[in-house]
Amino acid sequence: MFSKVFIFKAFFLTGMLFSITQSVFAVNLKEAIEQAVTTNPSVLEQLNQKLSRDYDVRQAQAGYLPRIDLNASYGAETSDNNSTRLTGSGHSRSMNRQEATLVLRQMLFDGFQTSSETARNEFRSESAEFQLINLSQEVTIDTVTAYINVLRAQKLVQYAQDNVKIHEKIHDQVELRSKMGADNQGSLSQIVGRLNLAYANLEAEQNNLEDALTEYERVVGSMPETALEDASFNLNFPASYEETLEKAVRNHPAIRAAEADIKAVRMQQKTSKSNYYPDLELQLGSEWADNQNGVRGHDNGHYALLNVRYNLYQGGEHQARITRDAYLIQEAMQRKDVTRRKVAKVVKIAWNAYQSSEKRARFLQKYVQATIKTRNAYEQQFRIGERTLLDLLNTENEIFSAHSENIKNKYENILARYRVIDSMGILLRELKLNVVSETTAVK
Repeated sequence: MFSKVFIFKAFFLTGMLFSITQSVFAVNLKEAIEQAVTTNPSVLEQLNQKLSRDYDVRQAQAGYLPRIDLNASYGAETSDNNSTRLTGSGHSRSMNRQEATLVLRQMLFDGFQTSSETARNEFRSESAEFQLINLSQEVTIDTVTAYINVLRAQKLVQYAQDNVKIHEKIHDQVELRSKMGADNQGSLSQIVGRLNLAYANLEAEQNNLEDALTEYERVVGSMPETALEDASFNLNFPASYEETLEKAVRNHPAIRAAEADIKAVRMQQKTSKSNYYPDLELQLGSEWADNQNGVRGHDNGHYALLNVRYNLYQGGEHQARITRDAYLIQEAMQRKDVTRRKVAKVVKIAWNAYQSSEKRARFLQKYVQATIKTRNAYEQQFRIGERTLLDLLNTENEIFSAHSENIKNKYENILARYRVIDSMGILLRELKLNVVSETTAVK
């Protein structure tokens, strides 16, 4: 009555995924996270930004070191000046001119500009690093979610298959009884209807599995080539919501990045204030010249100078920069407060989801036990004619619903626990994963 092609189609993908579930080659959660993070273009973009800011620090530190300039030139020169006119050979004189200068400049004091710029870029690099960690954790929790959703969908498909087998068995029994005259046509119609409902449920769960795999591919970067190992939670878990929130405010990389941004802007303001100080520079130089300005012969010299430069007025530009930086500091502080509130909201949602799944687990376990006990009693009563076929089918559907909800809540609880750790900003650390490096950026 039921197409074998349909049955094969419904069971094909699930059979492939479950055939090697216990294999040593199965993909585990950490491997999926490593692949997702190290190949994610947004993470790699942020990593390269962090590395570029490291070199901004090196660039700013160059202000502490001396600067050496070498200039050399050679060419023809025609001169007409008092020196050439005194030679009595005409007004102008042409010669081959050559000259070279070597100058060393060492900053002695620049109004704290170099130190402020170095510190500013160090804080910018620190902010980029925390942003990198935060983005990596976002990809990590997305991977955990996709991974667990695939596992949950696989379990639900597997249970839907079992439900189909149970209904097929009942159908065969009723069909046989109907042919023998023990059951009427109405009983057969009832089981046919419920069997088709079981097939419809299997098809729906199969579609959910395909959607979960599609999302897994989007997050991780590829479909799992082998089965996924079952997921569990074995990380350190906070004892209370208050502890979770306290650790989140102290450790979350998004907040740490915002704090580094505030420090960077404060150093930027300090750099702007350096314009109110004089610059003091040591300059050592040597000059070599031949045949300059129409005078034959060399003109060499050496010097050591202390140069002072002090800007007295520049149209109010310096004060405008300082005022601008003051507003940027306030902007950064408000942005940190916005980030802190977002983190607190995520912590609250994650903790509520965890507690809800914990409470639901107790109720659902009792629900499953009660439905199984009812089904067993109804099955015995059905055999002696005290229960109808419809009663028995209703209990089978009740068991299917109970087990499905229990499976869903089991994986929701695992995911909720991971989300609580993620809300504190320490998920990568707790997983002991260091998945980004300069080598990754180059690749």
